[in-house]
Amino acid sequence: MRLSRNAKTVLAGLAALALVGLVAGFLRFKEFVDEDPRLCATCHRASPEFALWMGGTHRSVSCQRCHHSTPEQGLAMLRAFLAGQKPKGKHAEVEVGACAECHFSHDPRWPQVGNSRGHRIHYQERGIACVRCHAASMHGFEPVAKKCEECHPKHAVGVEKMAALHCFACHEFLGSEQGLRPTRRDCMRCHTAQGIHAPMNEHGADHGAPMEMSCSACHRPHRPEGQTLAACAECHGDDKMAKGGLHTHRGHRACLECHKPHTWTAEQADCLRCHPSGKAHAEGTACTTCHAFVGAPLPSFPTEDGGVR
Repeated sequence: MRLSRNAKTVLAGLAALALVGLVAGFLRFKEFVDEDPRLCATCHRASPEFALWMGGTHRSVSCQRCHHSTPEQGLAMLRAFLAGQKPKGKHAEVEVGACAECHFSHDPRWPQVGNSRGHRIHYQERGIACVRCHAASMHGFEPVAKKCEECHPKHAVGVEKMAALHCFACHEFLGSEQGLRPTRRDCMRCHTAQGIHAPMNEHGADHGAPMEMSCSACHRPHRPEGQTLAACAECHGDDKMAKGGLHTHRGHRACLECHKPHTWTAEQADCLRCHPSGKAHAEGTACTTCHAFVGAPLPSFPTEDGGVR
């Protein structure tokens, strides 16, 4: 039977519509497989990882954006999905460069960590994979302190009030400085709020302070309890102090009674606390004008830039 021209036109239109619908359906299904987390949810909805992802910072990022599968793995998952079964074996693992696609991309929508001091050392210089630190919390992506301990096992904090702090409280990962050793700025970010004034960066002849050194020269929080504060004698030994005038007197051996931490300059009031009669016989004259404490050579000590002075 021969079809009329109108019938052929209708059939051609229906075929075209069917083809468009088939292509659109295929594209939508491909998008579902490649980008829609609901595909993953068919198996993983009850898993703790999925729950953490739903409440985490990456909940707007589809699973497939980070978890990449090979064509073979994709077909296996598709067959399992259509059959209502779970795929067998490993599939859709996180590749090394998956994090860099967003976080080293200069895309303002994502935190950029390419120039941060911590990621520069761990990822770019040492080649440590992001998931080594960030995957421990199963899609929470907040690095936990226990992961630091895996590579730095002897760095427990011996200072009681600091023991509960995360490593990043002192070792600023996202800053731009070189290295991860805390700088004076890192220390004072917390301690200034506690009312501690440590003008170490002002030390020098122009400001009347005798020393310029890093906080770690005296404060060693990773030492065992009881050893976290350096003794003055570690640098100012007896051999040096023997040349220090009245420093050698046994009544002057308790350094901190005269030298206040962080400024270290002894003042007139410190002398008068033990020698109250001095005010009457030398009013208006500094004690050290007559009673000499000078003469001890300064020891070598670590400076803020990691050198020795």
